Amino acid sequence: MNIKKQISLLIGMIGVLFAPVVKVFAQIDSTLTDKAAKSAGINKILIPDMLASIIKFALSFVGVIFFIFIIYSGIQWMTAGGEEEKVTKARTRIINASVGLAITGAAYFITYLVGKVLLNL
Repeated sequence: MNIKKQISLLIGMIGVLFAPVVKVFAQIDSTLTDKAAKSAGINKILIPDMLASIIKFALSFVGVIFFIFIIYSGIQWMTAGGEEEKVTKARTRIINASVGLAITGAAYFITYLVGKVLLNL
C-alpha cells in the first residue's frame, strides 16, 4: 500500500473516530421525587442513571485509547522504512485495536438494549 493510501486511510479513521466521541463526560439526568426536595434545590440521583453515566464515560475512554493506538500504529507503519517486522507489528496492533473497538461497540449495544428495552430507562 502506498503512502497516499495510508494517509487517506488514517484521515478517514480519524474522522470516523471523532464522530462517536463527541461527548466524553455524560451528564446525569436526575429525577426529583418530592416537592420539598425540589423547592430545596436537592436533586435525587438514581442508581441506574449513575451507572449509565459511568458506562458512557468508560466507553468514551476506550474510544480515546483506540484513537491513540491507531495513530501510534499508523505512524510506526509509515516510518517503518520497509522493515517487515515493524510493519507486521503495526498492522497487528491496528487489527487488535479494531477488534477491541468492535467488542466495545457490542458492549455498548448490549448495555443500551438492556437499559432501554428491559429496564425501560
